[in-house]
Amino acid sequence: MRAMSTENITPEQFEKATKAIEADPLNLTSDIEALVRQSPALSEMRVHWLALEDPLETGTSAPAGYFQALPGRVLRKLPVKATLRHRLHPALWAAAAALMLAIGMGGFWAGKANRTPLVEAKAQESEPAKDLPVSDAPFQEGDDVLVQIQNLSPDEIQRLSDKVRKSN
Repeated sequence: MRAMSTENITPEQFEKATKAIEADPLNLTSDIEALVRQSPALSEMRVHWLALEDPLETGTSAPAGYFQALPGRVLRKLPVKATLRHRLHPALWAAAAALMLAIGMGGFWAGKANRTPLVEAKAQESEPAKDLPVSDAPFQEGDDVLVQIQNLSPDEIQRLSDKVRKSN
């Protein structure tokens, strides 16, 4: 199939085809039909003009009052809806709601009362070291490196001072 293009159609030919389509979109001459096949715009215009044809000429119009009476005819064909003979009193609805609320709350509280206790992990209590001093505040302003040195034995202090001398 070859590609359609409107490059070969002159404005005069386009205008002539437009007037012919407006006059009679159904019966076109062979040269206008060739232009319509060649141009997508002319082809679309022809379709629109054919769609605008007067429905009274084609004999497909609806009788007078058809659309006004249509809803009534459709409703007559539908089955009659069964109505509720005994309307429920609003107090009955309120009683049903209260009963549902009572059952729900009773179930909630019964479930909450019968819950098994959660298992909690407990750490083993170990005896505090007897040789370490226990203070209320673990970190105090006076804590520094010198406090740690005071807790060392004389041999450990000697080894530490040797390391410091070697590193300098």
